[in-house]
Amino acid sequence: MKTRLGRCVATAMLVALAGCGSSSSGGGGTVAREDLAAEMAKATCHHLYKCCDADERMADPTWGTTEAECVTMQTPTVTTSLATLLAGVDAGKITFHGDRARKCLDNTAALTCDWGLFFNAKYVPDCLHVFDGTVATGGTCTMDEECMSGWCGPTGCAARLALGEACTAPTGCQDGLYCPVSAGDHCAAVKKVGEACEVSISCANNSCVIPDGQTMGTCGASMMCNGQ
Repeated sequence: MKTRLGRCVATAMLVALAGCGSSSSGGGGTVAREDLAAEMAKATCHHLYKCCDADERMADPTWGTTEAECVTMQTPTVTTSLATLLAGVDAGKITFHGDRARKCLDNTAALTCDWGLFFNAKYVPDCLHVFDGTVATGGTCTMDEECMSGWCGPTGCAARLALGEACTAPTGCQDGLYCPVSAGDHCAAVKKVGEACEVSISCANNSCVIPDGQTMGTCGASMMCNGQ
């Protein structure tokens, strides 16, 4: 369990950086491709050390004993996680936007502890479209990030679905929507932190806290690493 926790945190950051479709970019700072893994580790470790107490940080040895040590230990894990995406960049199927990465990582480091640790990081402000696909709808793909639409469907890159449309894939819905992925499900709006919820997948932070004996809860941090 200890090593799995570390991988989950690194994966959350990777999800933040995996784009869906194309989007316009803004100005203000950039992240060089060769620095991306270390910068991701910095944002992750800053949030972790802000929100987890000393006992909670002992849950995973790869979180280190200091924030700086956490960055050193997490960077190789993130580097490995990024390998497939960067291979897609080299192949011309994915475009990396360093300016968007800078905004995304700054916003991730600034998140409140209500987001917990295992949030669905693509809902962090400015974290969509750091990696954009170049393959048009109908083209051959092996992962969502290669597609301009942001969805690699069963037969290739496909248009993502709108609010209320029937869905069967977790990434098959448009930005700001999610697919519960069960029989008869439809694309629904993601809940913001602090809003009412029934299941964790509906929350931007991937955590629906439901009091004992209740069926409804609130999108917020669980007992672990909630800043308290």
